[in-house]
Amino acid sequence: MIEGHPATEIMKLSEDFKMDLIVIGSLGITGLKKYLLGSVTESVIRHSKVPMLVVY
Repeated sequence: MIEGHPATEIMKLSEDFKMDLIVIGSLGITGLKKYLLGSVTESVIRHSKVPMLVVY
């Protein structure tokens, strides 16, 4: 278990372990809100140097 802000820790681990891809889920919301991402997912997308795959 790792403590800290989830987005920061995900990005730090991905770089430390030289990961090729980050797979992350979006919010499980239907309707109009399904096109919006969660705050952690959005933060990782915006700041990560590692390619990402977002699963809906």
